[in-house]
Amino acid sequence: MATKYTILSKKDAKLLEEAIVRYGRIITFKQLQKLLKDVYESNQAIRNRISFLIKSGWLVRIKNGLYVIITDISSLSFNDISGLSIAQALNRDSYISFENALQHYGMFDQMLTTVDAVTYKRARKYNMQSIKIRFFKIKKGLYFGFNRQRSDVGLVNIASREKALLDMLYFRSGNYNISLIWEKMKEYKQDIDLLFLKKSAIKFGIGTIRKMGLLLDTLGVNTEDLYLHIAGNRGYDRMTKESRIFNSKWRVYFDDKIII
Repeated sequence: MATKYTILSKKDAKLLEEAIVRYGRIITFKQLQKLLKDVYESNQAIRNRISFLIKSGWLVRIKNGLYVIITDISSLSFNDISGLSIAQALNRDSYISFENALQHYGMFDQMLTTVDAVTYKRARKYNMQSIKIRFFKIKKGLYFGFNRQRSDVGLVNIASREKALLDMLYFRSGNYNISLIWEKMKEYKQDIDLLFLKKSAIKFGIGTIRKMGLLLDTLGVNTEDLYLHIAGNRGYDRMTKESRIFNSKWRVYFDDKIII
């Protein structure tokens, strides 16, 4: 059934205004139920009213039991709420990372239609209206390196510059990804906490240490402290599947067309 967009009654308008003041634009069914129980006598009446607000276009379902309150019915969507805020509402135990975090710090200026976040819970994907949200699962020991940042509808967990770069290196190995990491490290070297970057890389393990060590060496950064954690290890890794040039210090294959 198509959604019908109707003008709110004064009573419903007041209820939604109170909901926004109390809970914000993203609201749960239980929170709505708590507000409506003073107005409607039965649970069924409450459910019917919530169903009416959904069909009328004033509530948009994000997932079961979670909604966005629409403040401008002419927009017919929740495009005025950032995908970062929606991702945080979908999974409180997550933080925004990858290009989305870099964009937050002004390090990535291309338009993004996907929000990528990291969680120690289940990996999931959501498609809603014009945005895709993906959650990448990481072990709890690597769930760190983010801060609470203010957004359009509240606080959102966003990875630090250093953690975003490490997450990209850990989860992705394509040419585009390595090229992007290298480009941002060169361009924003002065903004990156290199000590924190090295200490964090150690937590990820040998593969990430090798890759980050090579990048930092090429960048002219002292990596003696990082190298101590792989010295004597005879294994090897690859920056990408296509990497063919071997760096004997870090024992990692790389592509000199990407890292120059």
